Amino acid sequence: MRFMTSIVATAFLMMTGTTWRSVGQQAVASNGPSEPLKAYLRSYLSLGGKVPPDTTTRVTAFSVKTDDGRTDENIVYVSGQGWCGSGGCTMLILEPTESSFKVLGRVTIVQLPIRLLRSTSHGHPDIGVIVQGGGILSGYEAVLSFNGERYRSNPSLPPGRKATTVQGKVIIANTDGSIPLYD
Repeated sequence: MRFMTSIVATAFLMMTGTTWRSVGQQAVASNGPSEPLKAYLRSYLSLGGKVPPDTTTRVTAFSVKTDDGRTDENIVYVSGQGWCGSGGCTMLILEPTESSFKVLGRVTIVQLPIRLLRSTSHGHPDIGVIVQGGGILSGYEAVLSFNGERYRSNPSLPPGRKATTVQGKVIIANTDGSIPLYD
């Protein structure tokens, strides 16, 4: 019965476009990015207002605790005309600061799904993304690890590595729950 309840709950959340937020061993649904995160993204993606905003921009966000359990990281999948190509779209990994966010990673050519892996590096979660397209015909899951300063920007280039096993939780499966950044 518990298994069936989990399946029904998961199906409901997927249909409503909700994303998951990890809290210890529990997963709690959350509805999109916070207002401060959206404001930061609008500024960051328009280079502080120096370039016109891409009004096709949509974001899907997921918040996860770091190893120490005190800090949230925001994993944001950015889609739209200016953010996607044949290899995929852009993913941002952001850490809240006192009044803003620090970019821990700006990763290009990310195909969905995005997976939160069980492993960590330098206190930050490892992230699995699909690499395919843009010349890569046989897709694979690449592991993105924090190197103490940032996540690498291209999952298909060294020091990138292919995932040997697929263990972890899909946190962004599709863009069904994405929201327009500029409404």
